[in-house]
Amino acid sequence: MGGKSIPLYLFTGFLGSGKTSVINSLLEQMSDKKVGLVLNDFGAITVDSALVKGSGEVVASTSFSGGQIFCSCLSGSFINAVEAMVAYPLDAIIVEASGLAKPAPLLEIVSIIQQRTKDRVSYGGMICVLDAERYLLLSQALKTLEEQVVFSDWFILNKTDLVDEATLTEIITQVEGLRPLAPLFKTSFGKVSPNMVSQLEASGTTKPITIGDASRYQGWGTHGRPKNCTFLPLEAFELSALQSFLTTVSAQMLRMKGFIPTTSDKAYLVDVVGPHIKIQESDLPTTIEPGVMCIYSPDVDAVSLLQGEWKRVAGSPSSCTLNP
Repeated sequence: MGGKSIPLYLFTGFLGSGKTSVINSLLEQMSDKKVGLVLNDFGAITVDSALVKGSGEVVASTSFSGGQIFCSCLSGSFINAVEAMVAYPLDAIIVEASGLAKPAPLLEIVSIIQQRTKDRVSYGGMICVLDAERYLLLSQALKTLEEQVVFSDWFILNKTDLVDEATLTEIITQVEGLRPLAPLFKTSFGKVSPNMVSQLEASGTTKPITIGDASRYQGWGTHGRPKNCTFLPLEAFELSALQSFLTTVSAQMLRMKGFIPTTSDKAYLVDVVGPHIKIQESDLPTTIEPGVMCIYSPDVDAVSLLQGEWKRVAGSPSSCTLNP
């Protein structure tokens, strides 16, 4: 992925599609490359900065939270961060956009980056990670998902082990209807194939996709702009209580992810996508605030739901902080 200019690869994909797993898999195959990494969490906690495996190939990294890099609130900082990475001898810059990324303004942002870096950074393409299990359901209500597909150059259809062939065929048909001829790779557990890496390396630079009328992607779809909060138990608890709590509230959440401390240096890593709940013991990261980032539709009273259910199953108080 090297060359005279540094290619910038932008990974999108709705909440829980597996972008972080895909990027970790990609980094494993790029151990001989020097990579710049930009991570963007929609919520207030930069959880992904603690989940992307730090290894020798990542030369420079930056994390943003509390919005998305395509919005005015973060686009300037994103451009500055990419510009600063030109000082490093990089082979590629990998950007993980938030799961709620709305990439319609991408052309303007890439143009500014190329001007500011005097074409030292080139656009390598947008790779959209799709959740095979939830795509058909989510695509019916979320403009964001269709927007990510329409502006993408490559697709990784993840979690194919969770659906049947008929579902895969229907998803592929829908994606091809929006983006004819765009390469699509099927996988599970976020594993990137060597074939895809080779094709990316050979693809060279491209230009962001433009469409005639991007105004149709204004807004967020049926339920409006998702909201987010940070949940954190305030007293010691049993693992069984946490499992029961997540089982009950997960149906009302678009995504739950974060670290809940258990001791001064240990934590439970919580990762919830739909009915799939993962809890695993982990070191408590020192680089981010503890808590579980919860993203949900605006018609959900998340504070009452989360604090009330935690009180019921754990019998103890919790904090639930609404984020802008």
